[in-house]
Amino acid sequence: MSTSTPDLDHLLQVALDTVAQAAQIAQDPARREGLDVRTKSGRNDLVTAVDRAVEDFVADRLQARTGLPLLGEEGHSIDSFQGLVWVLDPVDGTMNFVETRRDYAVSLALCEDGVPLVGVVADVVGGHVYSAVRGQGASCDGEPLGALGQGPARTDCVIITDLKEMQALPRLAQCLVESRGHRRYGSAALECVEVACGRAGAFVHMWVAPWDIAAAALICQEAGAVFTRLDGTPLDVRHKGSVLVAPPRTHAELLQRLMIDPS
Repeated sequence: MSTSTPDLDHLLQVALDTVAQAAQIAQDPARREGLDVRTKSGRNDLVTAVDRAVEDFVADRLQARTGLPLLGEEGHSIDSFQGLVWVLDPVDGTMNFVETRRDYAVSLALCEDGVPLVGVVADVVGGHVYSAVRGQGASCDGEPLGALGQGPARTDCVIITDLKEMQALPRLAQCLVESRGHRRYGSAALECVEVACGRAGAFVHMWVAPWDIAAAALICQEAGAVFTRLDGTPLDVRHKGSVLVAPPRTHAELLQRLMIDPS
C-alpha cells in the first residue's frame, strides 16, 4: 500500500456520480439505433458502441476529477496496479444488453495496489446502485445491506452458476441437484450482488476478469461473504481466474464438497 491516505468518501461520491451518468448513456434509446455489435474472443463475447461510449465517458470523467489511471474492459490499459487505479466494466452483461435489454450493469472499483477500496455496481435497468467502501460496509441505494451471517446450508440455497461450470465440475452439478436449484443472470457483477444481498446462497464461476468482479468483490466482502478462488485460495482481483462467493457456512460446505470430499 502507498503511504498516502485517499479520501475514500470523496472518491466514492465521484464513483457514484460517474456511474449514474454512465447508466444514463447505456439507457439512451437513441444509441440503440447504432449499436455496432461486434465479437471479441468468440461469437458470444460481444462489444457494442455503447460499451465503448460508456468506457470513454468514464475514463474522461475520472481523469478530469481524480487524475488516476483506469483499466477498462474495452481498451483502456494501465502499466501496473501499483498505487490507485480505477477498474471498469462499462457494460457487464453485454449479451443481455443486446438480446434481453435487462440484467446488465456498470461496474466501477478503485483499487490500491490491487486491493479494492471503493466499489460501485449499478443495476442499470433495475434501477439499483450497490456500493461499498473498505471497512465501512456495503449499501444498496444508500441504505446499509443487512449482515449475511453464516448463511444457509448448501442444500438450502439457490446457487448461481452456468452450464459450462456444470459440465466441467460434476461435483458442482451434484451440488445443484442437492440444492434448491440454480440461476444464471449473465452479469458476474449482478450475480455477486445477489449473494451480497442474501438473495442467492453462492456464485460459482470458472473464469472472471478484474473488471467483472473488482467492485462486486468488495461489496460482497463488506456484506460478510467469503470471496475466493474455486479451490479456496485467496482471490487477487488483478488476475483472471475462478471465483467462489458465499456466506461463511455456505462457502465452507461448498468448498468441502467441490474440492475436498472423496468423489
